[in-house]
Amino acid sequence: MKNTKKPLVTALSFAFALVAYLIADSAIAGQVPDAVPPKATDNAELANIEQILSQVHHCNKSITLRSQGLTPEKVASACQELIAQEDKFHQTFNTLNKPVADDNNHSLRANFYSSRAEYVKYATAHFNMPTDNGGMYLEGYPERKGNHAEFVAYERDGGLWNLSHEYIHYLDGRFNRYGDYCNGLHDDHAGPEFCPSPNLSYPHGVWWSEGVAEYIAWGKNNPKAAEIAASKSYPLSELFNTSANTNGGSDRVYRWGYLAVRFMMENHRDEVEKSLVLSRQGDWLGYQDLMRTWSTSMDKEWFTWLESIAVQAEKSVKTAP
Repeated sequence: MKNTKKPLVTALSFAFALVAYLIADSAIAGQVPDAVPPKATDNAELANIEQILSQVHHCNKSITLRSQGLTPEKVASACQELIAQEDKFHQTFNTLNKPVADDNNHSLRANFYSSRAEYVKYATAHFNMPTDNGGMYLEGYPERKGNHAEFVAYERDGGLWNLSHEYIHYLDGRFNRYGDYCNGLHDDHAGPEFCPSPNLSYPHGVWWSEGVAEYIAWGKNNPKAAEIAASKSYPLSELFNTSANTNGGSDRVYRWGYLAVRFMMENHRDEVEKSLVLSRQGDWLGYQDLMRTWSTSMDKEWFTWLESIAVQAEKSVKTAP
């Protein structure tokens, strides 16, 4: 989750970066080249964003795809996937399509370059963002009228990488969490976030932000998360302290975040609802106080639940054709 208060050409702030997740993912580990932002003298030679991402398709009033030339089949598939996730999100949280106060991010624009090489070549110039990653969600300043949320990534292995995950970030930010990223609970202060320092102490909100994106995207079928459940690496109470830097890491942030959110949604939905009341108001001190009342009270139940998830995963593997 990324954000910045630096003046940007695009007036965007960074949210929910995929940097650690994508680089650490074994599927691309060692394949992501070092990316150097274009020099200022190079920017003038690059075609503008409308020329490069010239294909524009509106899935509905809240989702727009902009690309270098997705096939009609990929456009249709992407729209279908995002609309389904949108419906699932609203049903899950009973939002009644009512955003939090002061949020003007009425729609998300998903921008896709045709390859990683094109992404590295153009994204910094077009969005003033780093490209040593697999894509970024740019929340901007939702309190400002005319602000536009953007997701910037590229086609990979014939698909659109992490499309559902990033769209859930947009929905969670608009309907469940007040303000922009710097308004929340984390420990990011370096670029590209440049959020004010110091940050509030633990617990932080990263477990929820990344975990809920994984939970809605994967549902109950997340093999990699189920695989690590048997290790019981973290008490639930410790996962509430997950943050972007000090207590980060791909598995902890994404897979353990998924497990923590799934556990709370399935076993303590009443407590989740209490937390959402506070996060929708931006009452982060109240949010932390609530989480501190949970303390270690759920840890024993959590470890028992992890065992059941691991057993279910093992049975699925044995019965798979």
